[in-house]
Amino acid sequence: MENYCLLTDAPADLSLPLAQELGIEIIPMPLDIDGKPYLFTCFDETLRVSDFYNQLRDGKFAHTSQINETIYMDRFKKHLEQGEDILYLCFSSGLSSTYSAACLCVERLSAEYPQRRIVCIDTLCASSGEGLLAYTAAKKKQAGASLDDIKDWVLSMRDHVCHCFKVEDLDHLRRGGRISATTAVVGSALQIKPILVVDHEGKLQNIAKMRGRKRAMEFQLSALERNLLPGSENDTLTIGHGDCEEDAKVLAEVIKQRCPQIKNVIILPVGAIIGAHVGPGMITVNFYGKDKMCN
Repeated sequence: MENYCLLTDAPADLSLPLAQELGIEIIPMPLDIDGKPYLFTCFDETLRVSDFYNQLRDGKFAHTSQINETIYMDRFKKHLEQGEDILYLCFSSGLSSTYSAACLCVERLSAEYPQRRIVCIDTLCASSGEGLLAYTAAKKKQAGASLDDIKDWVLSMRDHVCHCFKVEDLDHLRRGGRISATTAVVGSALQIKPILVVDHEGKLQNIAKMRGRKRAMEFQLSALERNLLPGSENDTLTIGHGDCEEDAKVLAEVIKQRCPQIKNVIILPVGAIIGAHVGPGMITVNFYGKDKMCN
């Protein structure tokens, strides 16, 4: 039997129980909160997700940086020295330089371990959209799929992962340079909820501005109904939430009523890496769709 491991990273927002169930290793990502450094995964006891969002609510500022080569070398070497090949599903290159750092390590380690394979894929995905891709890949691995089978499937499907998310607090997008200060102030006063997607280059795009939370949720539901890709493997979707689990549960129940082909709705907390840029109250619906732009 082919001996390989499946890895993804902290921005995929997989929970500890789910990662353990799937047999996926999560590579941590550096995070700084008001000068205090962390190596973050969603299940790191040194920084619980709820505590992180409470710090944001208290006015603290979080800053992320790419996964560095030292982290990659340590994680990759461990598996290579155990005689395992590696399939790594990486955070979008459109949102971080992490993929470039990973590729440099792959090049160096491939020369050092010529008998082993290291396959690094730019998922062009983020948050629980990346998590959905990793989830399905892991299920295929558990069913006996080869490394090449999963690699080919991910490359064919990454452009169909729809991330349809709404942001509650515009100030975090302002801090990240996504919108202007004026837009943030006016939008907050009018209760504007931007609807964003991750586009075909793996970058964020604002596709709509809805007034109020109910209208924003209805937009997400309509996007799902219009674009859901038919097929038996698309019976699962993920909902990510920025410390607003009850809202996510309400959305999950509505989805099950309106989209009966969805049998499995996985609710995941949006961790500190993505949360640093979108803030508390963010809700994302992620599914395999016909049009990644949710048009």
